[in-house]
Amino acid sequence: MIKWKNIPLIFPIILNSLIFIITSAEAQSQSQTQSEDIEQTEEVRNEFGNWLQVCKKETEKCVALQFALNIQGEKAARFVLERLIQSAENPANSIVTFFIPFESSIPLLHSGLSFRVDANEPFFEQFLFCDQLGCTSQFGITDKGIDLLKQGANLTIQINDIRDSKSSYIMDLDLDQFIKIYDKLAVKN
Repeated sequence: MIKWKNIPLIFPIILNSLIFIITSAEAQSQSQTQSEDIEQTEEVRNEFGNWLQVCKKETEKCVALQFALNIQGEKAARFVLERLIQSAENPANSIVTFFIPFESSIPLLHSGLSFRVDANEPFFEQFLFCDQLGCTSQFGITDKGIDLLKQGANLTIQINDIRDSKSSYIMDLDLDQFIKIYDKLAVKN
């Protein structure tokens, strides 16, 4: 027999569970739709080591893409570099979009990311936004940053959990053949 005085406690739990299930299903459906859209409008034109040159079909609009690997060697995030036209108003040579899905089990991302090429000084960026699929950081890179990537062997990306300063999540990008893919990218407006 149901005791009515317990209903107010049970109802929020059931409601939250239903919302989670519906949200998860919507996110999965949205993810499949996005994947299908990407497959229909984009293609991999070239491979340079671990780098992929991904282009819009029937155009020269391309980006460099590599999946960052965690310490277990599994894909953990997506790193996309797109070249830009530099101007006095825009000193950025390229724009980087870094996406980490929630599947990577990162508990708190508010501390942002650090990027370190080999043993050089790291630079820090914040996440632009998070949604149901994961978190995205987007930032410009100047000529100096591109030169660092061209000269480097490895880019280490680190995310620290703000709840525990000793806890961090580390991913790596192989910079081998970065120069080749970078030179293949057309400059965009």
